[in-house]
Amino acid sequence: MNEEQIRKAIANRDPEAMEWVMNHFAGLLWKIAHSILHDASNEEIEECVADTFFAFWQKPEAFQTGQSSLKNYLGTIAKHKAIDRYRKINRRNELTYDEHVHSAGTQDVLMQLISKENDAELEQMIESFPEPDREIVKRRFYNGQKPHEISEALSLQIRQVNNKLYRSRQRLRTWWNNRK
Repeated sequence: MNEEQIRKAIANRDPEAMEWVMNHFAGLLWKIAHSILHDASNEEIEECVADTFFAFWQKPEAFQTGQSSLKNYLGTIAKHKAIDRYRKINRRNELTYDEHVHSAGTQDVLMQLISKENDAELEQMIESFPEPDREIVKRRFYNGQKPHEISEALSLQIRQVNNKLYRSRQRLRTWWNNRK
């Protein structure tokens, strides 16, 4: 069969002619599609090749035997179908990425709000401590002072500071576990 006969047979909806074209050019079209869609699944590449054959089946008159060979014509269609599919896949991945970034951003904001709420509640609890416990806790956990520095500043023994820190932590732990 020459290319003009193939085109006419396809125009007349001859399934045997289409089967001949598919058997003859499927490997080439696969390689063309795969060279563009190298990261895509085999199903994506197969769909691209099938779309190429379908396009030829739908409009065989678009192929002009005098302008190019059937091989070049089908190869060009496959290349354009693969490029379109590549863009579609990347657009889909972009949206997924944007949704992921938005979701992560929303979660970060939520965590910040929860953290601020927890900080405010914690500060209220510490403010309810009697003196000098409140001052010791603030100096140790907010100002980062060592127990011996706190004992010097408040004129207390180191043992008293450590005991008050221990009891304050126990009180905070109990409060934290009971508040939920």
